[in-house]
Amino acid sequence: MVLRAEGKKVLIADDAPEIVEMLHLVLERRGYQVVGFDNGKKAVEAIPEEKPDIILLDIIMPGMTGLDVCEKVKNDPATKDIPVILITSATEGTDLDDGFWNIGTQSDDFLSKPFNPAELAARVDQLVLGTPLPPEFVKRTRSGAQRVDPSE
Repeated sequence: MVLRAEGKKVLIADDAPEIVEMLHLVLERRGYQVVGFDNGKKAVEAIPEEKPDIILLDIIMPGMTGLDVCEKVKNDPATKDIPVILITSATEGTDLDDGFWNIGTQSDDFLSKPFNPAELAARVDQLVLGTPLPPEFVKRTRSGAQRVDPSE
């Protein structure tokens, strides 16, 4: 069986090795090639050689944050069209519906930790393969952006 994701590459940057490992396993099972890094600087340096189809970034990392990496990717003409998903546990006490998409990030999507691996895989499939999100993973925010809400 040939998976639709075969030949598509995911680049992950997260300083938590268990997250990188879990994402690697989940996405590899779907046919993706996966490369992981433990910080943003290494990820940025690897992008030209790895040529990822999508980038998954933890926001809070030492040194170069996921927001820094996202900004660098989206402001570079050679990489600006690569989808970026930000992943963070830094949402406590925030109203994601009203604020997150409007704080100036250029990401294509985001997920809050902890997240359901199936939801993340569906988001990656949507951005890389164009597959529709299952209805249970879609929530419309007031700004019109879609996001995964694992509490529903």
